[in-house]
Amino acid sequence: MYEIIDGVKCITVNDWIEAGLTKNQLWKDSQKKYITIFRQGKNGNTLIDVKSIKRPDRLRVIERAYGSVDNIKNTSIYNVELSTEARQFYLEYTKPDGSPLDSATIESYTNKASLFEALKKGLELQTIAMAKAGKRVRMGEWYQLALDFYQENQSTYPCSDITNVRSFERAFKQFLNDGYISIIHGLVGGDNARKVSVKMENLLLSLWRTHDKPFINRVYELYVDFISGTKELYDAETGETFRPQDFSHKGRAVEISEATVWNYLKDVVNQTAVYADRNGNFDYSNKMRPKHTRKLGKFSLSKISMDDVALSRKSNRGWVYKYIAVDVVSGYYFRPAYVVGKPTIQTIVEAFRNMFCELSDLGLPMPGELEVESHLMKDIPFLNELFPFVRFCVSPTEKRAEHAIRALKYGAAKDAGHTRGRWYAKHEAYKVVRNKVEGDYTEPEYQPQTIVADDLADIEAHNRSLHPLQRTYTGMTRKEVLLSRVNPNLKPIKEFYLWKYIGNSVDTSIYNNNHCPAANCEFELADFTCLQRLKPNDRSVTAYWLPAADGSVKSIYLYQGETYIGEAVNRSVYKYNECQIERTEEDKVNILHQNKRIAQFDKMINDRRLEIPNVGKLEASTASMIRDIPVEIVENEQPKNYEEDEFSDMQDYTALAIQSL
Repeated sequence: MYEIIDGVKCITVNDWIEAGLTKNQLWKDSQKKYITIFRQGKNGNTLIDVKSIKRPDRLRVIERAYGSVDNIKNTSIYNVELSTEARQFYLEYTKPDGSPLDSATIESYTNKASLFEALKKGLELQTIAMAKAGKRVRMGEWYQLALDFYQENQSTYPCSDITNVRSFERAFKQFLNDGYISIIHGLVGGDNARKVSVKMENLLLSLWRTHDKPFINRVYELYVDFISGTKELYDAETGETFRPQDFSHKGRAVEISEATVWNYLKDVVNQTAVYADRNGNFDYSNKMRPKHTRKLGKFSLSKISMDDVALSRKSNRGWVYKYIAVDVVSGYYFRPAYVVGKPTIQTIVEAFRNMFCELSDLGLPMPGELEVESHLMKDIPFLNELFPFVRFCVSPTEKRAEHAIRALKYGAAKDAGHTRGRWYAKHEAYKVVRNKVEGDYTEPEYQPQTIVADDLADIEAHNRSLHPLQRTYTGMTRKEVLLSRVNPNLKPIKEFYLWKYIGNSVDTSIYNNNHCPAANCEFELADFTCLQRLKPNDRSVTAYWLPAADGSVKSIYLYQGETYIGEAVNRSVYKYNECQIERTEEDKVNILHQNKRIAQFDKMINDRRLEIPNVGKLEASTASMIRDIPVEIVENEQPKNYEEDEFSDMQDYTALAIQSL
């Protein structure tokens, strides 16, 4: 079998014999210079240069066995192939400062690793071949030949040049021991290559992060004053004083330009790291901090988002605010709570009342999640007791209510002419026309009632407008989406539990085991079994309720401490005319209702009375108790006039009074 060793096409003595030739023929051809021995070996591994065979008959026998000599492919043991593993390694490598290698460096390192891998594989094959001949590779000569091979292939695989054999030997041995990492220069990405060290960079950032928000030129001036010794700096947390010599290089102060300071302070990571200190967490969260990417839900009432809004038109009593509750999926606005001035906790509770009253009137279930901001809401303790999920937003941009505010303001409100833009708005359509009177800019003012009425009209128009996602909700308005796409997993509203937190309340008592006064009305117990939940000899209760839109109260819920007693309904709806001749069918229905209630009460009490047994007392026999006791009975004479009134014979009470003096 043909082999190419160091560019020479060879066969072994064993191959010569296997082809059909003899050792004697080989010896004679060698003696007569008809053949050239390329390399001596043992056990038939001596190499013969195929191209040196001069006798055609010998060459025909060899070609008959192993093929044409001219068709031998280049199977040199030193073949360079671009290493994909090396390229992947250098692509994924990051410097100590966290930055990746540039493309030119990656290409140079990959080429160098490919040449070293070719030499490594060739050396392994050559070592095996030499071992077959009973010899060893002379490494001194091999490193010289390997360096020549390395330099010859640099035109095809450009990389760092090596001219010294000893340097090449050190680099190749390090590659054999450490692999691809050995090719990377030791100072790549290190702090020693920087004029501004990490410690100095942190000092510049500390001068820039202060609340007075200094300019970059001021930071540069402070650094120069510090490094020259004219200004002293210290750590505000530990009190440690910074020493200028700690920031020097070889005993000399590091001189940098203002442009260098600008480059380090305006580095993206550095600028972000100090942004919150210079501008506050609010701006940092909105402008610098990453935000979640979310998609809209499928069902209404899955999430309710709440927020406060300052209406764009100013009233003659100040700015009018409203606290809104919006269904996220449908975009439906519930009736807000309005207030002149900043909203308070009472404003939020009123917004909750409006929302739940509207949900109750529409027959809708309890919402699944509440999305709010920490402002004011953090002071309301019962949110987690009402809603299955409560989410406090980190930044205002996370609240879906912000999107709903914009949709109403620049939708129905703008169409109705109830929106005033801002004079500093970037887009011309959002700018307000400013009027200047006697040198001052003036803004028209309105009555608060007018602003609230217009806003309610805008909300009604907004709720009846088409849903923006018409591909999903074709032809449906926001209100229709709210009513028809309710999340099927939601539970009904438990008013008796909900009203305790957001309802009106009054302390009252149950009278005649039947009714209790509250909200300027009388309410009768819906079920007499609730009397069993009362404390012994205590009929005092607390009534909770929320009025309807017309101000009426249909029912109340009674609590005694933390114990729920039951529901009571308004008695006025069950009144009937006491004059029989004037009674209507409705009066007859109310009479039947009241008779049924009394019958239910009587049955409950009678059933309880039947459970109580009648107990008779057994008295002991008097004769058996006193028969053995001797008793002496003495009869005395009755005094005269004993049973008569002592004043019966005296008719003059005045005289009697004088006589008793």
